[in-house]
Parts: sequence; C-alpha cells; structure tokens
Amino acid sequence: MEIRYTTRDVLRIAVPIFLEQILKSLMGTVNTFMVSRISDSASAAVGVTSQILNVVMVASFMMSTGTAILENQMIGAGRKEDTARLMMNSIALSAMIGAAVSAATVIFSRQLVHAMGLAEELVTDGEVYLRTVGLTCMFQFISAMVSTHLRCHGKAVEPLIVIIVNNVINFAGCLMVLEGWLPFEGVRGIGISRFAAETCGVILILVMFMRQKWEQKIRDLFLPDGRMLGQLLKYGLMSGTEGICYMTAQLVTTRFITGFPTAVLSAKVYTQSVNNYAYMSGNAIGQAAQIVSGQYIGAGKKEDAYRFIRRAWVAVFVMNIIGSSLFLLFSDSIIGIFTESAEIKSIAKTLFLVDIITCAGRSMNHSFNFGLRSAGHVFWPMLIAAVSIWTFDVGLGYLLAIVMGIGVTGIWIAQATDEWIRGLLAAFQWEKKLWMKGLDERVGNSSSSSVEDR
Repeated sequence: MEIRYTTRDVLRIAVPIFLEQILKSLMGTVNTFMVSRISDSASAAVGVTSQILNVVMVASFMMSTGTAILENQMIGAGRKEDTARLMMNSIALSAMIGAAVSAATVIFSRQLVHAMGLAEELVTDGEVYLRTVGLTCMFQFISAMVSTHLRCHGKAVEPLIVIIVNNVINFAGCLMVLEGWLPFEGVRGIGISRFAAETCGVILILVMFMRQKWEQKIRDLFLPDGRMLGQLLKYGLMSGTEGICYMTAQLVTTRFITGFPTAVLSAKVYTQSVNNYAYMSGNAIGQAAQIVSGQYIGAGKKEDAYRFIRRAWVAVFVMNIIGSSLFLLFSDSIIGIFTESAEIKSIAKTLFLVDIITCAGRSMNHSFNFGLRSAGHVFWPMLIAAVSIWTFDVGLGYLLAIVMGIGVTGIWIAQATDEWIRGLLAAFQWEKKLWMKGLDERVGNSSSSSVEDR
C-alpha cells in the first residue's frame, strides 16, 4: 500500500489535537477558577482531588494508546476489515473497564480523598467533587477510545468539536452555579456541571463515529477477538504504565506537601492547572508524528518512520521551549487569574522557571518515546519509566522537598530530572534502532511499498 504524508497532512492532524488538548485541560482549569471564587481552600481541595481523576484519565488514554498502535499499523497495511473489528472490540472493552472504574471511584471516594492526606476541613469538598465527577469515568474511557479511532483515520476535527461543546456546557453550568441560577451550590454544583458536559460529549462523539463509513458492525461489540484484544491490552498496559506511574507519583508527591501551608499547596495546584499548556503544541506534534510513524511502519517503511520522528523532535523541542518561556514571562498575570496572593505568585514563578528545563527533556518523550510506541516497542520504555519515575520523581522528590527542606521546588526539580533521564534513554533506543528488532513479527506485515515524504 502506497502512503504519502506532507507537512500539510501532519499539521492537519496536529492542529486539531493541539486545540483539543487546550480545551480539554481548560475544563479542569475553569473548574479550578470557579471554585477559587469560593475560597483558596476549596480550590486546593478540588485541585488535589482532580489528581485522582487525572489517574483515571491516564488509564483511559492507556487503553486508547494500545489501540492506536495496532490501528495505525493496520491502516498502513490496508487491513480494513481487521481495523473495523478492532474499533468495535476496543469500544466495548473501554466501556466495561470504565464502568468498573466509575463504580470504584464513587464507592471509595472518601477513602481516596483521605489517602491524599488533606486537612479535615478540606475533605468534604474533595469527596463531594470526586463522587460527582467520578460518575463520568466510563464516559471518559469511551470518549478517549472513539477519539483515537477518529484521529487514526485523519478525522481530528470531530473530537475537537466535541470538546468545544463540552467546554461550553461546563462553563455555562459553572457560571449559573456561581450566580445562583441553579439549585446546586458550591463544589457540588461545579461537579454537576462537569458531569453534564461529559455526558453530552460522549453521546455526540458516538453519533459522529457511527456516521463514518468504515465497515464497523454493531455485532463486533459483542463478538470479541481474543487475539486482537490480547495485543491491545499488552500494548495498552505497557505503554500506559508510564502515564499511570507518572500520575500516581503526582499523587504521592502532593501527599508530601499536604501538611505544608495552604499557600504552598495552592501554588502547586494553580501551577499544575496551567503549566501543561506550555507543552501542548509540542505534544500535539508528537501525537501526529506517532500516527504517521505507525502508518509508515504498517506499510513496511521503517526508514521513513525513523527519519520522520527525528524531524518531529526538533519541532517539539522548539515549541516546548517557546511555550514554557512565555509562561515564565507572564507568570504573575497567569496566576493572578486565580489569586492575588503575592506569596503564591512568588512560589509559582520559581516553578515556571524549572518548567523550562522540564519541557526541554519532555520533548524527547513526546517524540522518540511516541515513535517507540508506534513500532510496538513498549517493554523497555515501560521498564525505564517505572524505574525512573519512582526513583527520581518520587525518591529524589522526597529527598529534596522533605529531607533537604526545599519544599515544592524540590519536587519540580525531581520531575525535571526524571523527564531528562527517560527522554535521553528513549532517544538512545530510537537512534540505535533497537525498535526495529522483531518489528515484522510484531506488525505482522513485511510490505515494502514505496512512501514519499516531504
């Protein structure tokens, strides 16, 4: 099968992904902002609780990542029937896992909030928000999976439309709660607004998906292909381990400072609410590059994939540095959206400075590591991520923040160290072409069709 990608094709995928990421994060930022109008303590409670929900979000991406690896390779190899079966099987699996996660989040909400070590006066708000938004976990699993299918087929605009609708509903709901136009008040009302937005979003994206003509059959929702689901779970669990370890580490490092003054915890929450925007453009380029690389590999064009990911890293690095530098430059104005506290602004500015170093290292993870995933080379990156995150992010973070008394800045320095260690090792594996070993067996395709890229 002959495939060809131009710069315009890549941008057509990357730009909607970038906008979608901004708007997806904006929902959490809007909620944090709205709750900050109630009080800094309520905002801290919701921000810490949101990290639990972030673990759920990463778990949903874990499933969709495993699917994307297989699906892009199948598309590149021209296996339309297998692709259609994979799509329906994966949606059914994500719905079942999401339902179980939703139930666990709601049932154990109080225990989860207590495990974060929040002060007793913050526990009630955290529990209410977690229980309310936790009901949407199944919707997030389904939406993440369907969005992956659409993007793999070049339909990156559709998920963007859905997240725009989500944001409008969420913002309108939060605004009406704060103005007293709804019978729900405070943190509970903010959570219900998020629930309404996620519910409408999953319905809309499912309608968009079923309108596509990709030979998908409803019966495949109930006829699982054991071998296909086994590959999906293998790739999903291995490639998703990095995200799960990272988000779990965020919970642990947050636990380190929950006994610190509220200003420190609020600074961490506010900074984390916005600093991911700094690397979103680079991450979007990396995700687009992963799709392209996977389809090149499926078509048997390994060298094209190799060169493409190397070029993608340069673009990701440049965008990450620009983004993180702008956030440092305008840090007072950005944090000023949430609070007027000079102490919180001062702490946040230091964290934004360290973020420049972090984003530079992260560029390698968002290019070379994404490239390794596209080739199904996920075992060694999984092992490296697990060791590095718990050794440096958590271990070094505890040493710097607690033992040496550097506080939240020490946690940020530890995160930067972890990103660089993982990034350099991912770059080494890509450059040495270790991912090419056993590639034909993993992909199940030895096609060498010509591919032209410019």
